Amino acid sequence: MTVTSDQPTAKTGELLPAKLADTQLDHFERMVQIVTRTDAATAANRFDADYWEKRIRALVKTHDLVTTQRCRVITMLDLLERHALIKAREGTAA
Repeated sequence: MTVTSDQPTAKTGELLPAKLADTQLDHFERMVQIVTRTDAATAANRFDADYWEKRIRALVKTHDLVTTQRCRVITMLDLLERHALIKAREGTAA
């Protein structure tokens, strides 16, 4: 018996269809909200903003996203960047 991944994989040079990205985008949006609204030291944040940024960018590279999905990606990346800037300012102000 062979074990297969739940996620389809793209052949070399091909992008996965946009419809396969929606559930991942939903998950990323929920997690980005958690990461940016709570302190990174809390137990709920096992993965930091850098981790989620890498996951989002990997999705962009592997899926043929439509315009609305790209807008969702831009919004999440912007939120993560603003969160990082605020954390940096808090660190220099202390």
